[in-house]
Formats: sequence, C-alpha cells, structure tokens
Amino acid sequence: MAVVAGVASLILPIHLGREAVSDLYFDPQPVTIEGYDGVSMEPFISPDGRFLFFNNSNARGVHTTIRFAGRTGTYSFKYIGELPGVNSTTFEAVPSLDTGGHLYFTSFREYARTLKSTFVGDFDGKRVTNVHPAPGDIWPRHLGAVNMDVGISPDGSTLYISRAVFIPPLPLPAPIRSSLVVARLKDGAWEIDPRSGEIMKNINTRALAYAPAISPDGRELYFTRAGIPGGMRIMVATRRSPDEPFDEPRVLEALTTGEVEAPTVSTDLSELFYHKKVAGKWVIFRAIRRR
Repeated sequence: MAVVAGVASLILPIHLGREAVSDLYFDPQPVTIEGYDGVSMEPFISPDGRFLFFNNSNARGVHTTIRFAGRTGTYSFKYIGELPGVNSTTFEAVPSLDTGGHLYFTSFREYARTLKSTFVGDFDGKRVTNVHPAPGDIWPRHLGAVNMDVGISPDGSTLYISRAVFIPPLPLPAPIRSSLVVARLKDGAWEIDPRSGEIMKNINTRALAYAPAISPDGRELYFTRAGIPGGMRIMVATRRSPDEPFDEPRVLEALTTGEVEAPTVSTDLSELFYHKKVAGKWVIFRAIRRR
C-alpha cells in the first residue's frame, strides 16, 4: 500500500544501515492501459501474464477499488474495468494471485469489528467469487495494527504479510511502523510461521517494509523500504534455499529515481512491474531482468 511522501518525510523512521545496490532489473519504461487514464497503483501481473491487476488512488476521500486490464503487448494493456466481486463500499486494494486462481487483497470492510483486512476469493478470468477473510490466525490484536498488504506465493502455500501500525482512523497516508511477517497454509488455514522473525531478520529494520512479492522458487523477495534519508526504494533480498533467512536486501538501483513502490514479478522473473509518481500522478512501470 502506497505511502504519501509529504507525510512520510515527517514521520517515517530512518534506516541507518548502509544499503548495497543491485542491477538485477533495468530499463524501466511506463506501461499504457488503453481506456484508462486514472491513477494506477499496486500492480500485480497474473501468473500466466494475461492480466494486470491494480487499484486506483488510495488517497483519503477517494473510493479505492481493484481494477484489471488484459495484456495486448509488452508494455500495453487494455482496461477491462473494476474487478467484479471484490469491491465494497469501503476500501479494496493490493491484489495478489496464485496459480490456483486464489486472489488475495486488502479490504477494510470488517476491520472495525474483527481486525481482519486480508480477504481471498476465486478468480475465473472474469470475476471473483466466494470472497471471505483469509482463514486462520494471522490477525493483529489491537485497533490500529493491520495486515496492510500481502503477497501470495505462486503455489499458494505462503503469505508474506506487511504488518503495519497506523494511528486510527484508517486509512491514513502512511503507517508509523511496518514489517514483514511470514505465514504458512496448514490444513486449510493460515498461521504465522514460528520462524518468521528469523527469516526476516535482515529485512525488518527501523524503516517501513511493505508491499512484498516472492519469486516462484521462494528464493527472491521483493519489497518496498521507506524512510528518510533515501525516500522509497524497491529492494530485493535473496537466499540459497526457501527454508533459510533472507540475506541483506539490496536496492534495485535502476528503479530508484523518483517516488517508487510496490514491485511484482512475472513467474519467469523476466519482468518487474511497480508504480511510480510522474508529474504528481502514480503510474505503472515495467523493468526487465538482466541475464
């Protein structure tokens, strides 16, 4: 979920450590969505590459909803519309889809009652059905703490959760804290991995960490780190096996110009999408992987 830099510069905690850089992705270019000229944020490319999911502005006073577009070219999509079945009268954003067609997203439709904000439904290529809170015990314990966004592993077995703390009421332009948490699917329900802290020990710092996306093999984690100085950076962290902690993350150097957030990678890792503010408007960009 995007933060607003004007507010962020006043309240975001600072990452004090030195950050290494990576040239893994380069040549970022804007994406066009034919038939849509609004704000486009929180992109997610479907595992089969056919659809681009995103939401409009999440600024206060805007009705934030999830939309989707069909692919027509390397950098082009055609707008289909709001995604049927997922949107309520409150707030829906940050879609993430596994290969089984389970679409996870953030919704505040019942947060005030249950503290639940991660929902899931079944995407059939046209709409989403059977929408319900993600089952299991992955929820915060007090008002103001929220599962802000999640990234589902392509195989549907692991959730990477951005657990944030806001000052109510929600939503606000930026949380005061956010770190990444790992949850596993067990017997049809989600539970926080008891090793989550160890797995993320090199990821979570004083600065906000959010908008996670994971590679199909579980060895590459992409996320946004925010803090002053340095603003918002798209990071990548790797590990030798999916059972180990991630190594120290690196800044994707070619993507750091301007305000950038919310990476998502294709299943073959050949492309990375993210959103960027251009002339005061959030738009989606695509970068390519260095081979």
